[in-house]
Amino acid sequence: MAAPVAEKLVTAEQYAEMTIDAPVELVRGEVVEMTRPGMRHGVVCGRVYYRIEAWAAIGGRGFAATNDTGVITGRDPDTVRGPDVLYVSKQRLPGGEIPSGLLQVVPDLAVEVLSPTDVWKEVIEKVSEYLAAGVREVWVVDPELRNVQIFRPDTAPRTLKESNEIDSPDVLLEFKCVVSDFFTGL
Repeated sequence: MAAPVAEKLVTAEQYAEMTIDAPVELVRGEVVEMTRPGMRHGVVCGRVYYRIEAWAAIGGRGFAATNDTGVITGRDPDTVRGPDVLYVSKQRLPGGEIPSGLLQVVPDLAVEVLSPTDVWKEVIEKVSEYLAAGVREVWVVDPELRNVQIFRPDTAPRTLKESNEIDSPDVLLEFKCVVSDFFTGL
């Protein structure tokens, strides 16, 4: 993660109004520039999104989103994270509607796809932040090791290998996918 872009603390609302031509997140009131991920990262994000969105669309369960949708995970000072992929159930959304701005409620699931420049300590800090904010489950997808680590509150992380099936009975009821589906052709 690069150095902060701004010197004074910024609120989530101010952050939402900014026009910055770089990938950034708001971390404890500071706008922090992120390293732009590469093509492999984007392909894996797309594959994860595709599978979750296909599941979510059945029966109108909720919505999957990608491309670093802004999620407020903390206030005073404010933090706005951008998970690579997220799922939020209709029950969590006011009126079951998709907001046009930042997501004011935390998603049920946040997914981070690792890039070669990611620092593991920072990834774990982000996972902990998501869980503390109320995210029910976090997946860390590793294209290099071809595995998925699943984090839940008050539970030891679980690592699924390429041949394992992902299921999430508490968050994504009846969702099933083989880990290798995220990495085909890579």
